[in-house]
Amino acid sequence: MPSHWEKIITIQYWRPLLLAHLLFLSPTNTVVSAFTLTMGLLKVGVPQPWEKSKKNLNYVREAGVRQFISTYNRVKDLKGDELLWGDEIEYGIFVLDHQNKKIRLSLRAKEIMDNLNKNEASHSYESEGCNWVPEYGAWMVEATPRRPYNGYSVDLLRVERNMRLRRKRILTELNENEIAPTVSAFP
Repeated sequence: MPSHWEKIITIQYWRPLLLAHLLFLSPTNTVVSAFTLTMGLLKVGVPQPWEKSKKNLNYVREAGVRQFISTYNRVKDLKGDELLWGDEIEYGIFVLDHQNKKIRLSLRAKEIMDNLNKNEASHSYESEGCNWVPEYGAWMVEATPRRPYNGYSVDLLRVERNMRLRRKRILTELNENEIAPTVSAFP
C-alpha cells in the first residue's frame, strides 16, 4: 500500500514540466535510466543542453498524457478516499558579497540539505516537521511538510505554521553572508 506522500506525488507527476525534469536530467546524460527516485522526488541529476533535449519534447508531452490517463484510470473509482495534500517551497541559496556589491549562487545546497535532514531526525518525535530534498541546481533546496495535510479545516492552520518552521530551520544553516529567498510561482 503506498504511503500518503506516494499517493500525492503520483498524482502530481502527470505535469509535463515535472516530467521534463525526469526525462532530461541524468548523471550520464542519458534519458531517465540513471535516476534514483524516492517517493517520486529527484535525487541527483545533470541537465542536458537544450539542443540535445529538444528532440525529446514530443516524448515528454506524450508520456505526460499517458501518465495522467494511467493515474486517472487507477483512481477514478475510488470512493471515500482520504484527501491528502501538501506544498513545497524552493529556496535559492545566495551569497552576498558586500565588498564588491554582488550576489552569487551558493553551491552549498547539498551540505545545507544534509544538515537539515540530520537535524530533522532529532525532531522526529514531533508531529510537525520538514522534509528537505534536492531541487534543480546545486544552489537550491526544496522543503515540504514531513507529513501531508488532510481535508480538514484545522490542517489549513498547519500550512503557515509549517512554512514558518521551514523558514526558521533553513535560516539556522545559512552562513552569515548567505540568504535564501523564495519566489511564489504557479505552473
